[in-house]
Amino acid sequence: MLSTPVGLAAKGIEVPSGQPVSFIEFISEEATGTVRFRFLTPEIGTSFQYADVAGDFQVVCDELVMPALVEAALEPSQIVLSMSAVDIPFGEDNPDVLQFFEIFSLENDTCIWEEF
Repeated sequence: MLSTPVGLAAKGIEVPSGQPVSFIEFISEEATGTVRFRFLTPEIGTSFQYADVAGDFQVVCDELVMPALVEAALEPSQIVLSMSAVDIPFGEDNPDVLQFFEIFSLENDTCIWEEF
């Protein structure tokens, strides 16, 4: 299992939108080859809408997720990134909490956005 990527839990993450972003957790689903990186973004839905933060996902994947995967020698078939306005437990449904999700795959150590 991958531990918390170096420094992510201790400091904010700089993204193009300028929104505050902090690392919540990493989850590896070995049976499906999926890894999940969850981030807290408390201003989505108020100061920031999806269109404002869409570019943040690529930066997070390229600059934070990819180095963590390389360091851990992981090659998942799918990377799921989520941004949540509130830190709710993984798997819990809360219709009052806004969350955004994007899916990426890996190709030549590069994050490739997968349009659903």
